[in-house]
Amino acid sequence: MLTSRRRSRRAAVALAATLATVLTVGACSSGDPSSDGAGAAASAEPMPAISIGSDLTMSGGGDGGGSAPSPSVSEECLELQQVWADTNRALAGIDEEHPRALVSGFREAHRAITSIDAPDVEGWSGMTGYLDSAVSALADVDTDDADEVASVMTLTFSEADTARAATAHGQVTEYLGGGCRE
Repeated sequence: MLTSRRRSRRAAVALAATLATVLTVGACSSGDPSSDGAGAAASAEPMPAISIGSDLTMSGGGDGGGSAPSPSVSEECLELQQVWADTNRALAGIDEEHPRALVSGFREAHRAITSIDAPDVEGWSGMTGYLDSAVSALADVDTDDADEVASVMTLTFSEADTARAATAHGQVTEYLGGGCRE
């Protein structure tokens, strides 16, 4: 029985570690396919979007002529990027060695992603569904009982579930990293 419990805990820890790693790496990517990330310092949250107000124009060359509108990101896109950053920040805080942090991270990520009406963004519903499942499964768990948390995680998620969540995460990250343009 004890060996089975240890094996179950190790599987849950590995599952949580895999998800946290995949989500953190996805959150740290620049979204620039030409960038290999070499030499870049990794951070726990994605780079914030740079926004220039749509009414701001920049003059060309200082000669007073030829003003061109500056590129901008829509308010909706900025809101999605902020919600996504909050979701990633919570998931980056998942620590498989600390069950309370793991449960708290899933709950906070769920609050963040459900704080807005679900957008029509590929992958968003997949991530929301994954986090819904995690929060439901962990609803009544004793957050101080590492074995119980590990058991719930193992029974709730398979490697395929985690892979689907990682794919959904990548889809959302790519869309938002491209300024909400497909």
